[in-house]
Amino acid sequence: MPAYTKDKTLFCALNRIFGFKPSGIKALIEDGASPESLLPDDATRKGTISWAEDEISRCIGLGISVVTIADPEYPAALKECPDAPLLLYIRGTWPKGKRALSVVGTRHPDEYGLRMCDRIIDSVHSTGNPPVIISGLAYGIDVQAHKRTLLRQGITVAVMGTGADRIYPKSHEWLAEKIMEHEGCLISDFPLGEAPLPVNFLKRNRIIAGLSECTVVIQSPKKGGSMVTATQAFSYGRDVYAIPGRLDDCKSEGCNYLIAAEMAGCICDTDRFSLYFRDGKDMTASHTGAGGSHRPGDCICYGEDGDRGKILRILSDRGGKSTESLLSETGMAIENLTAALTELEIDGKICKEDGFNWSIKIK
Repeated sequence: MPAYTKDKTLFCALNRIFGFKPSGIKALIEDGASPESLLPDDATRKGTISWAEDEISRCIGLGISVVTIADPEYPAALKECPDAPLLLYIRGTWPKGKRALSVVGTRHPDEYGLRMCDRIIDSVHSTGNPPVIISGLAYGIDVQAHKRTLLRQGITVAVMGTGADRIYPKSHEWLAEKIMEHEGCLISDFPLGEAPLPVNFLKRNRIIAGLSECTVVIQSPKKGGSMVTATQAFSYGRDVYAIPGRLDDCKSEGCNYLIAAEMAGCICDTDRFSLYFRDGKDMTASHTGAGGSHRPGDCICYGEDGDRGKILRILSDRGGKSTESLLSETGMAIENLTAALTELEIDGKICKEDGFNWSIKIK
């Protein structure tokens, strides 16, 4: 058997054995251990390898790619996570090198939730270089995010709680096909034929969180899969944002909690949120650290550094500021501040909406 086939078979066997908790094995592999040396005793090894060989053969027949954590095509952001799957089953094309946004929420959204989902998708697709939209193919916010992305001619990826050969719910088979037709893919770390067990959807949420640099929770009760995804994203050091809702609305209780606990930034303006993806950069930077690379509540202004970036960050974080306030908060010399403000105004990034205070200009 060719070496690459043997390696994939060994990873497939390891994935079956360690599945949802590969952390220790992943660390050993990263330290140089061979997949073969990590398999258990000969009796178990023989049966597991035989199963893995059959699994790989079935994937080839079904046109499903088997991507191991040692392969260069493995999603870079996910690979950084300590509990990243040892192996992924991918149907379709993983959009390598593109930035990604995970959009999650309740399976029972109301009209407000659906409308906010559409507005988030629309806003990031107005940037000229929209991110790949990651979601879970479930009812509610998931399916709305996938459908709206396709409507905007974007790329979307569905992370499944079943085997890659088994679409759930069955009524979304047509959507799964559309996702693959439009340069997206279906991803699973479960073996072929895996049933849609409730626990599987909680397990797959770590992949939704790990594939992207930012997760947005549209609507969610305080207990639910979306909260698991948000918590995972936060633990990975990724940015988390949430749409606020009424205090007496159980569908927004989870979002309001994330914002109050400073685990998520508050999205009060979807156009301003789109600034997060307006720099046009591909996702190549590392995304590790505690609690996200940006403080909760930030409106991220990419593409600017130095004095201009300092001004934009202050205005994004705290709203309108006078020149005198900016002079105090930036610590800049007055001539440098005045020059930077003039440049940013000419570039259409800031404006004086009330004739006195500077603020971010929303396009």
